[in-house]
Amino acid sequence: MIESRVAIKYATALFRTAKRTDQVESISHDLEALCGLLNTNVLFKNFVESPQMEEKDKKELLTSTFKPLISEALFSFLMLALSKHRIQYLASMTNEFQRLVKEDQGIVEARLVTARVLDRPLAEELREELEGATGKKVEMKLELDPSLIGGIVIILGDKIIDRSIRYQLDQLKDQMCALKVC
Repeated sequence: MIESRVAIKYATALFRTAKRTDQVESISHDLEALCGLLNTNVLFKNFVESPQMEEKDKKELLTSTFKPLISEALFSFLMLALSKHRIQYLASMTNEFQRLVKEDQGIVEARLVTARVLDRPLAEELREELEGATGKKVEMKLELDPSLIGGIVIILGDKIIDRSIRYQLDQLKDQMCALKVC
């Protein structure tokens, strides 16, 4: 919970700065690269996120390594996250920043969860329907969950549309349990 609130707050601030300075694309690219480095280099990640390491040592490393390579806005953002002990949330901040970039471009992500693999024409038809309903370009991610039995679950932003057989059976079960027998 705290991680998502921190990510939203910091990513929003960075996005506003990037937008104001017309650096959204470069900051987005650099942030992804930095996050990728943290994910692939365990020693670097442990050093930067370790509470036992001195903050000045972390700042020196980030300054010597990244200051010449990234924008001043992103560098200041990293220093702020480090000084506020929020650097461990950088991956979540990056994800939220990328979501804001897509939102600004009129793109929304949708997760479609099904019990079986959807064929391409049906997936495209669903994408078109979602684009018509939202008025935005939809990027779909298809997922499988055999426990749904059948049907589909659509996760679009903070909305969930559950049309799975499992959900319908659960609803029927709840209704049956609520019945009073005379």
